[in-house]
Amino acid sequence: MKKVILCASALMFGAVAFAQQNTSTGSQSGTSNSGDVYQAGTMNKANLVQNGTTNSSESFQYGESNLVKVDQVGTSNQSAAIQEGGSDNKAYVDQDDLGNISSIIQGTGMAAVGNWARVTQSGSTDVTTGNWAKVKQTYDQSKADVTQSGDDNQAKVTQVGKPNQPGAPNARFPRNEADVDQMGTGNKARVNQESYAVSGDKNMAKISTTGTDNLAVVEQIETQGNLAKITQDNNYAEAYVDQDSDDNKATVNQTGNDVDLTAGNGDKAVVHQMGSTGNNAIVNQTSIDPYGDPGSYARVLQDGSDNLAKVNQSTRGQEAFVHQFGTDNTVDVTQSGYSQYADLYQNGSDHKIDLTQGWSKGSAIISQYGNGHSATYTQGNGGNNSITTLQEDFVGQGSLDLTPEVRTTPAGY
Repeated sequence: MKKVILCASALMFGAVAFAQQNTSTGSQSGTSNSGDVYQAGTMNKANLVQNGTTNSSESFQYGESNLVKVDQVGTSNQSAAIQEGGSDNKAYVDQDDLGNISSIIQGTGMAAVGNWARVTQSGSTDVTTGNWAKVKQTYDQSKADVTQSGDDNQAKVTQVGKPNQPGAPNARFPRNEADVDQMGTGNKARVNQESYAVSGDKNMAKISTTGTDNLAVVEQIETQGNLAKITQDNNYAEAYVDQDSDDNKATVNQTGNDVDLTAGNGDKAVVHQMGSTGNNAIVNQTSIDPYGDPGSYARVLQDGSDNLAKVNQSTRGQEAFVHQFGTDNTVDVTQSGYSQYADLYQNGSDHKIDLTQGWSKGSAIISQYGNGHSATYTQGNGGNNSITTLQEDFVGQGSLDLTPEVRTTPAGY
């Protein structure tokens, strides 16, 4: 992006400010305007309004308790906000129309607690030119909130925490928090959160999408007690959750109601939890299609002990794959439609499987290796059901493939 340091007469912020509590306010109208602001210190404020096309804004603030607000109306505008070296900084970007790009970077090293970033991008649902939002936050207790409306939008939030002591300042948030909302078709959202195992609340990621062909990815590693929640309404949605440690929880809710569905093109949900104990994965999939067989797919992989995998699927043609390794893990799968399929696998000791398939044409394979297992299943009274159960008192039949590309990396992201 082109960087231009403006003079005082340029309807812009001032050029460079180093004192504390400075304020710059400006507006630009037309095409191909650019506005940069540089502020260092405490409690600085920068506010810019741009109305037109192909405008650009760059804001650099060094210190703490600084504020950046950018409002861009028009197409193909770009905004970059960088806030380094301090805590409690806030960046707000509002872009209205198509083809806009927003980038926010907050935090440096060990001195960046409690930063806040918010991006709102509104576009038309009639075209395929989407908006792009990127937020990167370093250290702890930061929050990112991204809202996008329209088609083919992309959002990526990266939050990297560092070791912290209990009772740190600005504890109004959990460790880090990301909230992404997308409305439209063909949108992509990705949240990456990395921290370290300490006491107190941990990371939280929420992604909500409404429309078709949307993709949501959450990756949370190197800390305990993370929460990932993905909610997708409509069809052909894909959700991926990867959690690496103890006591994590992942919930995926997918609801489809498109009458134009074709067989095998339903929603897809994948949850991988590779920590030691106490992980919880819940997948709910409902496809409402009068023409039948949407083919939604759920896969849960868990490695460790005292883990729970719960899959609820309704209507037609759903598939559930749940594989668990370790001890005292539980699988609970309920498929309430017809033509459902379940592949349930456990390796270790003292595992439990509970499977319910309603109506007709249900089929399942239950495999348990080791000792102390139990398997309970019920299939509906519509007929044409089948099930195969295998229980053997030794372990070692297969293993989880832990390579990253196998775990959660979807194609095209």
